[in-house]
Amino acid sequence: MEVFYPNCIFPDDEAGIVATPDMCGTIDIVWSCLAVVLLCTWVVLHENVPAEGDTDRNWFWGLFLEAYLIAQKTCSFGFALFAPELFTGKAMMGLYFAHHVRDIMKETVKEGEVNWTISHAFLANMGGFAIEFNEDAKVPESSPDTPADEQPPTEQHNAERLAVDISEQSPADSCSTSTFSSPVSSDMSPRQLEEQNLGRVNHLMTITLPTKKEKNTSNDTLYKKLRDLHNNYDGNKWFIFQIPKVVQGRWHEDDTNLKLIKTVLETTTSDKLGFHSPQSYLQNLMTLRGNIWVVDGIQLEYARRVGIISAIPRVTDDEIMDKSKGDWVTKALAILQVTWLWIQLIVRTTQRLTATQLEIMTAAFATCSVITYALYLQKPKDINTRIRIQAERYPSVQEMADMGRLGPTAVWFQRIHLQLGNDNYHHKEGSDTAPFLIIVCGFIGMVFGSVHFACWHSQFPTFGEQLGWRIACVILLVIPVPICSLMLLDHYLESRRRKERRKIQPGMVLSGITFLLKGVYVLARLYMMVEAVRSLYYQPKESFVAT
Repeated sequence: MEVFYPNCIFPDDEAGIVATPDMCGTIDIVWSCLAVVLLCTWVVLHENVPAEGDTDRNWFWGLFLEAYLIAQKTCSFGFALFAPELFTGKAMMGLYFAHHVRDIMKETVKEGEVNWTISHAFLANMGGFAIEFNEDAKVPESSPDTPADEQPPTEQHNAERLAVDISEQSPADSCSTSTFSSPVSSDMSPRQLEEQNLGRVNHLMTITLPTKKEKNTSNDTLYKKLRDLHNNYDGNKWFIFQIPKVVQGRWHEDDTNLKLIKTVLETTTSDKLGFHSPQSYLQNLMTLRGNIWVVDGIQLEYARRVGIISAIPRVTDDEIMDKSKGDWVTKALAILQVTWLWIQLIVRTTQRLTATQLEIMTAAFATCSVITYALYLQKPKDINTRIRIQAERYPSVQEMADMGRLGPTAVWFQRIHLQLGNDNYHHKEGSDTAPFLIIVCGFIGMVFGSVHFACWHSQFPTFGEQLGWRIACVILLVIPVPICSLMLLDHYLESRRRKERRKIQPGMVLSGITFLLKGVYVLARLYMMVEAVRSLYYQPKESFVAT
């Protein structure tokens, strides 16, 4: 490898101020770009409130919990390095839902309660509020807002259904049939309900299969799918981590909520899933099986409206931002670095000096970061503790079903009960927000890809590598359109199937084509990252002229 060593004349001893040489080295370019990318990416991370663990055991478990939380944030940091446009799209959606939660909460909270602001809404959608059930929580005797045909099954009804199942099903089918009683009873106190040992959730939640008389109904597929999903459900699994006991803290399974969820699953029909898939709906329900509910803003507003909680805690906007660990100095330094990078690129363009591919790619990262900063101005950062709200009573069956329907959807990872995942997106009641999220992320991806066209005529080691860069630029700009179109079509077909209760599933062809296009997009991004570093060795001399 050839290395050029510049030979500058040293100043005399009497020199007071020494000007910077009118050139920059390769390491200077790498370091300036790396500083911008790392600083902007780390500052832009606004993680949801993590799981609160039990750190009172000893110093080792406290250290383990800290390492666990750092590992989660490191995963998000790595993902943000690779796909900053998705974080910008997420920030746009986050601000949109923060405004929505603020508006509906102002209509729900009564006079004398907290003045709900955007910061409150952001905190709620981060999982910053938790509803806790204790022995004082009342158990409703019935569900007045539930239609008669959706009331919890009685023991007699279950016995009759079990007899029909045994007589009409094969031995293999009948072995998976179980019965359960109503989740609420006027003859039992909350303490008696807690004393009932129902065992682990995997043994409790077996869903009764429909009988042969019900085989032709539209809910047959839904019953089977919910049962199969539940049998494979692991509430402690999140990405590559297993949630240890120390992270669970005071959380434990609540018998009353478990029985309510069982009844909801027994009476669920396709039209009650809202905009969720069966898997997403089941995950939302299973996160409500404990004594502590980590909810988002829409679920919190619903719980206040129906009376599950009696009031919203009086937390001011200043108190929320005081808990925030957002450092304005760090953000100012990041913005200063981004501004200086753009000034350099503009000056180099006016002076007809070449900009390296690495600098252009860094500018694309900086563009996404600045937009994300602006969207997150009122969002608290790195809050590690939740505001606890004592539940006034347990929900009814219908309210439990609504809480599951109003919950967020996890995009990549399975939801857990201890926190709202950073990949969750929220739902506006009565409105499907998935298409909006898909379109926003696609548009941001096109903007991010268009910046790379600035290197269209840059110098590359070979013509083939230059052609590869140009093809990758076109892919980054164009391919979000078919990806988003196929995702919208797949979402439309799935929603229509659930709405019309059809047995026909959307074809795997759409999912396969979408997966293939995403793979092409990822390969194009990887190629540009590698080429941006490799091409530094083959830059013309104009690239090293300082500005």
